[in-house]
Amino acid sequence: MKLKTKTTGQNYRAMISVPTDIATARAAIFNDMHLWWTRRAERTPSGVIVRFNNSHASFTFDPENALRWLCTDAHMIINDYDPAEWIGTQLQWDITPTDAGCDITLEHEGLNAHLACLDVCTRGWQSFFETSLKAHLSGGTPTPETN
Repeated sequence: MKLKTKTTGQNYRAMISVPTDIATARAAIFNDMHLWWTRRAERTPSGVIVRFNNSHASFTFDPENALRWLCTDAHMIINDYDPAEWIGTQLQWDITPTDAGCDITLEHEGLNAHLACLDVCTRGWQSFFETSLKAHLSGGTPTPETN
C-alpha cells in the first residue's frame, strides 16, 4: 500500500492507493465526505461547507471539474493563526486507475510554509485523507471529525 506525503517548501501533497474503482473513489470524495472527513459536511449547489467544532471552510467547484475545489470562505480556529488563511487555497484531487484499484492524490495548493497552520493542517490531512478516506475505501473503519 503506497502512501506519500510532502510538505517541505511545497504544497501539502499525498497519495493513497485503494482497492476500489475510480467511480467509487470519486463518489466518496464528492458525496461521502460525512463518512470520512467530517460528519458536518453540507453540499451546496456550487460546492461544499465543512465544519469542525467552531471552524468551517467553504469550497466551490465547477461541476465539469468537481475534483478542483477553491476555498472561498474559512474561519479556522487553530491556535493563534489567522482564521481566514485557507481562503484562496485549492484542493486538487487526482484519481488514477491501477491494476489493484486506483491511486488518489490530494494536493492542497497554498498549504505550504507560507501558512502558519502548515503543521496542524498537514496532520489533519494525514488523519482525514491519508488514514480515514483510505480506510473508508479499503473496507476499514473511517474516522471522520464528529464535533
